[in-house]
Amino acid sequence: MPEPLMRPQSAPLRLIALRLDVPELAAVAHQPQVTEAFRVTVQYHDARHPDQVATLVRDRSGEGARLSVAYRRATGRPLTLDFRIDAARFEAFRATMKRLGFDKLEDFEDIPWFGADLWLVERAAGSFHHDVIIPPDAATGVHAEIVALTRLHLREAVRAINP
Repeated sequence: MPEPLMRPQSAPLRLIALRLDVPELAAVAHQPQVTEAFRVTVQYHDARHPDQVATLVRDRSGEGARLSVAYRRATGRPLTLDFRIDAARFEAFRATMKRLGFDKLEDFEDIPWFGADLWLVERAAGSFHHDVIIPPDAATGVHAEIVALTRLHLREAVRAINP
């Protein structure tokens, strides 16, 4: 399976999933029963909340999707919460991401690398993989639409917890 294109900017965000022992999204999407997968990795710049990785997987059953959110904790053992996302909510999210042109979207242009929370938003299907880095509080244009869409349809994926 081809490795996703690695940009140096995404490496610190990808380390969050590695530390939480969450498999690469490309590997998840390559599983035979999976038709499509999305991921949102959230890095809090000031550690006010634990970093988190949310993986949304739709399988061939067509009965919605599974969302698994892993949070990094001080104890070293991640906290993982699982949710079921109904088919209508998943489809609304997926269709709007497609309409917004997510698969060809570049990273947000003016990423503040210090003093800002960052999201790594990914989509994978089969051997396809694409990701975008977005500072959710500074995003504008289509990037802001993706932030709003995620907060609306996948609120569990970006819900912060207290450490």
